[in-house]
Amino acid sequence: MAPDVFSRIGGMSAVMKQPASKDENIKALQALLSCPTNSIRTEKPMKEVAEVNKMFPLPIDENALPGIYHCGYHSEKSFAATSYFISHPEGSIMVDSPRYNEILAHKFDMLGGVRYMFLTHKDDIGEHDKWAQQLKCERIMHVGDVDYRTADVERKLHGDGPWTIGSDFELVYAPGHTEGSVCLYYKPMKVIFTGDHLFKSAETGELDISLMYNQQSVSLQLDSVKKLLDLDFNWIFPGHGRRISFKDNHEKNAAIEAFLASKEHLHDNSNIYQA
Repeated sequence: MAPDVFSRIGGMSAVMKQPASKDENIKALQALLSCPTNSIRTEKPMKEVAEVNKMFPLPIDENALPGIYHCGYHSEKSFAATSYFISHPEGSIMVDSPRYNEILAHKFDMLGGVRYMFLTHKDDIGEHDKWAQQLKCERIMHVGDVDYRTADVERKLHGDGPWTIGSDFELVYAPGHTEGSVCLYYKPMKVIFTGDHLFKSAETGELDISLMYNQQSVSLQLDSVKKLLDLDFNWIFPGHGRRISFKDNHEKNAAIEAFLASKEHLHDNSNIYQA
């Protein structure tokens, strides 16, 4: 959230420098409020925190991607995954669940409320139950990932889809990371929300999957990644890691094809990785 201030050293997050401008200070405080483990602190209380608290959800790009927001308030229950809010006239959508926060709930009300909560998979459900009770929204999740924590989800997806939410959103079945992983494809904006299915490696800057935390076969997940070649999108919004943009669908497909080629040696590996 504030890459000029915070970075990683030896796999751990660290303060690389103190904020040098008002904008850097605001972003650092947004990160402080969003940290799932309360690991970011200031030496003394800062009055700006209260004002920064009111900024969420954060518009991602009001010009290129109007109506798409970063919720902030990452939840430790979701392993710090990013959640998103999409304002839409047919019904706004929360993608995965942030940590529950009353100020954020009030802001959602001011933005017209939340009609749907789409849960990409079972790892990033956060405090979905608290949000559902507050927002009175319909939760959507694939039955393959439903367990005792999500047994009361209102809409359970069966089979391998695709499914739709209104006229602008398609749900794409993407098993591999988990049995019930599903991506949300926002067609007019050419954005796909991938959960933990596909993201950008912090080490290489290239597309990647998480072999360490896979709960199904690598081969199955690579087949699911291949499905994305048939969709026209320019943005990948993952649950973990930085958002990825492409100049057009051709560049996106080239990146996916290069990724699949780099993993070809794993395609026949049917091992199931457990974490």
